[in-house]
Amino acid sequence: MCSNTAIVPAMSSSRIRKRTSGSGWSPRSAGMRDCKERLMRYPIAIEPGDETTAFGVVVPDLPGCFSAGDTLDDALAGAEEAAAAWIDATLDAGGAVPTPSSLESVRDNPAYRGWAFGVISLDPALLDDTTERVNITLPRRVLKRLDARARAAGESRSGYVARLTLEEPRSAR
Repeated sequence: MCSNTAIVPAMSSSRIRKRTSGSGWSPRSAGMRDCKERLMRYPIAIEPGDETTAFGVVVPDLPGCFSAGDTLDDALAGAEEAAAAWIDATLDAGGAVPTPSSLESVRDNPAYRGWAFGVISLDPALLDDTTERVNITLPRRVLKRLDARARAAGESRSGYVARLTLEEPRSAR
């Protein structure tokens, strides 16, 4: 997964290479250049910090998504993690992920007067629910137990594993 954070004056379309041919992006063939072309860029508002207060970062397009840190780098890294978690949780709940708004619209919002602005970049693979075949190695006895539990739940092995992975963790027994 590729992602990065940048504080920029505005996004420049001249920095994005246009694809003129090919069948599109695939994880197997994508290089770093392809990854950079495909990033989702969400504008952020940065509340300045100092020696006594933390830096705050808000992702206005993702309601309730924010982070804070003692340093600007910590706050930006936290904003990227928070945005990825927000998107994952929204998709798990069946919600829609908002399209990023323009940096200018965030700058024009009076609620962020006196703040700095930037962009966080997220890998669009966060939105990818494409089914992918995987090969795992398990002891035979574990596989038999897994298959028995999947049958008892009325699910396929893959469906059972996927459901368990997406469930909230239970408290320790």
